[in-house]
Amino acid sequence: MITATLFSLAFATTVSAHGYATVPSSRTRLGFEAGIDTCPECTILEPVDAWPQLAGVPVGRMGVCGYNQRVSVDYNFPGSDWGAETVATYAPGEVIEVQWCVDNNGDHGGMFSYRVCQDQAVVDQFLTPGYEPTEAEKDAAQACFDAGLLPCTDVEGQQCDYSPDCAEGEACWGNQWFTCNKFEGGDGTRGCQGVDGAPLNSCATTIAGGYTVTKKVKIPEYTSNHTLLQFVWNSFQTPQIYISCTDIAIQ
Repeated sequence: MITATLFSLAFATTVSAHGYATVPSSRTRLGFEAGIDTCPECTILEPVDAWPQLAGVPVGRMGVCGYNQRVSVDYNFPGSDWGAETVATYAPGEVIEVQWCVDNNGDHGGMFSYRVCQDQAVVDQFLTPGYEPTEAEKDAAQACFDAGLLPCTDVEGQQCDYSPDCAEGEACWGNQWFTCNKFEGGDGTRGCQGVDGAPLNSCATTIAGGYTVTKKVKIPEYTSNHTLLQFVWNSFQTPQIYISCTDIAIQ
């Protein structure tokens, strides 16, 4: 009975789908479009203590760009279809639209954010062909990205709410990160799908169809010919964090 229960739990985790960054095109999206990654929404850091604290979790093998252990795809170094060049160029201080895709079968609610590490030597570890960063380097790099958080409140006029699934005094209580709607709110706009209220299949996932989640961030006053924009989603429902990165230029 115990064995059967454990098998059921493992299977449930395997089939649950989740989310990944899509606009601008992340390495994960490029891997999916190239046919290399058959489950882009499955790039997950788990099990971790993802809620109510949001930052400071060691990323280990997952790294700052994501390692999809379910299909053995590592986005922490350039591949044949990602990382060799940038996909978008922005100006310092520019406000841009960013978007990610949440799967209908794995909308776990919670909060998400974007960040840019402003230490080129750190970022270069993830841009060098043939070089795989160590887990220690990945954890150190994540600290740099955490310090480079792009707050919701930096965009003038953008609504920046507190999470309805977080209580005042908890580490998640703040409006610097973006929040999903209340998990299982009962009003038809559940979790992260409720941010846009977009129709099913408004973005591509591989299990149950996806919904777009769209916000705006302000690019930092920093320049780089090639750097990374990181996306992080901390799940409310499950002990999971989702990480993607996008190759951009800031000039």
